[in-house]
Amino acid sequence: MNKRKIIISIVMTTLILLLAILAYNNLSSQKKSTISDVTPSEDLVSVSTNRYEITTTQSKIKVDGRVRAYEQIDIASEVSGRLQVTAKKWRDGMYFKEGELLFQVDSEDQRFDLFAQRSSLLNAITQIMPDLKFDYPSAFQKWKSYLDDFNVERNTPQLPKISSDQEKYYVAGKNIYNLFYSIKSAEEKLKDYQIYAPFSGVFLNVSGYPGSVVSPGSPLGRLMNTSKYELSTPISSKDYKLIKRGQKVTLVSDDLGFTYNGTISRISNQIDQVTQSIPIFISVFGKELRDGMYLHGELIGESLESISALPLSAIADESNVYFLQDSIVRSKPVEIILRSDDEVYVRGINSGDDIITEGLNGLSPGQRAIKGN
Repeated sequence: MNKRKIIISIVMTTLILLLAILAYNNLSSQKKSTISDVTPSEDLVSVSTNRYEITTTQSKIKVDGRVRAYEQIDIASEVSGRLQVTAKKWRDGMYFKEGELLFQVDSEDQRFDLFAQRSSLLNAITQIMPDLKFDYPSAFQKWKSYLDDFNVERNTPQLPKISSDQEKYYVAGKNIYNLFYSIKSAEEKLKDYQIYAPFSGVFLNVSGYPGSVVSPGSPLGRLMNTSKYELSTPISSKDYKLIKRGQKVTLVSDDLGFTYNGTISRISNQIDQVTQSIPIFISVFGKELRDGMYLHGELIGESLESISALPLSAIADESNVYFLQDSIVRSKPVEIILRSDDEVYVRGINSGDDIITEGLNGLSPGQRAIKGN
């Protein structure tokens, strides 16, 4: 009996194992593999490219700044006295012409002193005439002509030309030269009592008025020359080699709608340590110009040879470009010659290079790509 149970148990166990194996095989044949037999393909990036010619062009540098008067000077009295009334009562902002009388200091006493000095010279020459007639007869006539033309109220003419050493020693011994040059000094000093405009312009301020007493150094006003202006503007140190004195500049006033022609008059030899820029000074002329007016424009620089103009978006890592070759992104360094607001002029590319112009941030050399334009 026990033996029969054992046999039955073995047979049942064997049947169960067989059924389990059959069920496993059936489930395994119905399950699909998640691994594909097809080799996956690499995704291609679409990029915008363009080809750029190698040409020669004029460099253009953007400039802007505020116009300042080229000449602004302070005038002061060099003598003492009372200011007199002139043809115009000067006030701030009034226009004057070059050579026009601006201020007059009372010089009546100085004029009379000068007349007295001239009279002394006239008297001294008169006294030597008899001796000249007998001792130096060849010199007599020229000194007589000098006396005949002499007028104490007019500027003293130059003394007659000396013909010999004896004549020179005789005239010097009579103190003629000392009197003459004292008079010429007084005549020059008398000019300081009248102040004339050194150029055409306007009064920025007037501080001397008729009736007021002035002394040497007393301020009378500040003048501004309105015929010549200057604009100071910084340029990049990289652009320094593209400019020189005498180059032309076209400047525009958006507020007035006028265009002005300018010329580079000076180039500073110092570089701003913070901005690494160099100040240049542009002379500007025009009747409509005003001190403080804002102008902007372009400076036409020297010719740039064997360069290509690329959009700013085509530059990677400051001095490299990406180009497409056999559907592979390549990189090459370029020499940046000049930058503008929307373009950069470079050397180092070929006219047949397919330069990638957009989307450089997501690209890297060696990456596969296709033209999308």
